[in-house]
Amino acid sequence: MFELSEPMQDYFGGDFDAVMSVDGEIHRAKEGRRTVSFTYGGREYFAKVHGGIGWGEVCKNLTQFKVPVVDASNEWLAAERLTGVGVETVTIVGKGSRGWNPATRDSFVIMDGLAERDVVEFLLKRGVSKSLWKMITRKVADTARRMHEAGINHRDFYLCHFHAPERDWSEWKGEDDFVLPVMDLHRAQLRNKVPRRWLVKDLGALFYSALDCGVTRREVFLFLREYLGADWKRKFRNNESFWKSVVSRGESFYRKHRGENPKLPW
Repeated sequence: MFELSEPMQDYFGGDFDAVMSVDGEIHRAKEGRRTVSFTYGGREYFAKVHGGIGWGEVCKNLTQFKVPVVDASNEWLAAERLTGVGVETVTIVGKGSRGWNPATRDSFVIMDGLAERDVVEFLLKRGVSKSLWKMITRKVADTARRMHEAGINHRDFYLCHFHAPERDWSEWKGEDDFVLPVMDLHRAQLRNKVPRRWLVKDLGALFYSALDCGVTRREVFLFLREYLGADWKRKFRNNESFWKSVVSRGESFYRKHRGENPKLPW
């Protein structure tokens, strides 16, 4: 498979190898993957290039009961499905893969650069108004609900993977709308229905990342209302064990990464 939009066709000349060796600012290079930003026609693009992770990495993931990411298809398939259900995310302008061997397969995905560059986690840690916290909570909950209903689990579902517009938020008025694209979909899993354990992992990771941002009971209940929808209190009570598992997973993440117990909003 090899698909490029018109600007990318001009830039790479329809050459798969040219995409694989794309030059620019390297943001990440690990396990056979590179993330490179470059500009063309005054616009910024990001290319994620997968050069094959090798059988050693494939076997290591399998022995750890992890699904190995062997090509870039997760990124574009998840982005396309999310866009189809109304979730703001990256725009795919190029994709391709070649080779049948999962350990040596070459692949890439090219995305438009996001206009939204302010990482939501850092924005919240800097301090925002209650009304902005409320709006962000609603948007993140809406993304989580739509994503999970569409059969997608992110696997890295932290607030750092939501981006907001760069602006003076002290001047933000409640009626001014904005988007919070979710990104870094390379580990996403796509099914007809997300299994319980992966829902717990996604939501637990999100809860963990909100703890250091000053999340309160108010935002937690607002998230539940937006995520569960109508009659959310009854749905919560009927599935209380699930939400206890989410909180427990968030606490475990916190202890692992912070080395101490978190202070819970309640």
